[in-house]
Amino acid sequence: MLCVVGDLVEDVVVHPVAVPARGTDTAAVIRRTRGGSAANVAAAAAAAGCRVRFVGRVGDDAVGTALASSLSAAGVDVRLQRAGRTGCIVVIVEPGGERTMLPDRGAAAELGPIDPDSLGGVTWLHVPAYSLCAEPIGASTRGAIAAVRARGGRLSIDVSSVGAVAAFGVAPFVTLLAELDPDVVLATTSEAALLGTWSSRLLVVKHGGDPVELRRADGGSSWVDVPPVDGILDTTGAGDAFAGGFLAATIAGAAAADAAVTGNALARRTLRSAGAGLAP
Repeated sequence: MLCVVGDLVEDVVVHPVAVPARGTDTAAVIRRTRGGSAANVAAAAAAAGCRVRFVGRVGDDAVGTALASSLSAAGVDVRLQRAGRTGCIVVIVEPGGERTMLPDRGAAAELGPIDPDSLGGVTWLHVPAYSLCAEPIGASTRGAIAAVRARGGRLSIDVSSVGAVAAFGVAPFVTLLAELDPDVVLATTSEAALLGTWSSRLLVVKHGGDPVELRRADGGSSWVDVPPVDGILDTTGAGDAFAGGFLAATIAGAAAADAAVTGNALARRTLRSAGAGLAP
């Protein structure tokens, strides 16, 4: 079973109809959706047929209840701590789909020690960098990693955000990666550049519309083509959908190149959806 530890938050996705005019109004289409990198990965993996559990924290409020119900309806076994205020991310989407995110993680970053029962049966743990770059969620996540590793489970980490890693400190983050020794690391082009010469057993680098790079620890690489996508609406969650598809296929026994094909297919569905959801 795959388990994902991290954020479940509300995304407020803003599509301005024009370049925002400073100091006055700009019309926009605004949608509220389920978000959070970890929750997005869990939902995508479930859509790909993987048994998946999500562990996180939301507020003791109506928004948290609704988000939990939505993730459960997506086929995810949801294990939550409830306290405080549910987090929210404002996502401003430019024409063409590029997005800028303004996160207020709220309760998500306050994840406390994880109940061992929530890790029962887990054979693969996935962790976005957001779950390592703040406290107390960082200590709780490292504890979960140690518990799963002690039983022979595997680990993947998504670098997730240049901004989050820079705020944490690039050198401490690379040191932490080396200590945790993940089986797979996922990153965008700019995120991979932060790692310098360090590499995991398998580093999966997403280059947007260019081929996905599968970089091995010995320095060799192979490449998987990314089919062109027409009608891109929003890039929010595309990387998370790729991760969910890649991990689901890998856990099912696929080779890395075939897993990347599955990841690309799910990312394509997200690119055609407003927010991080999967279009049909």
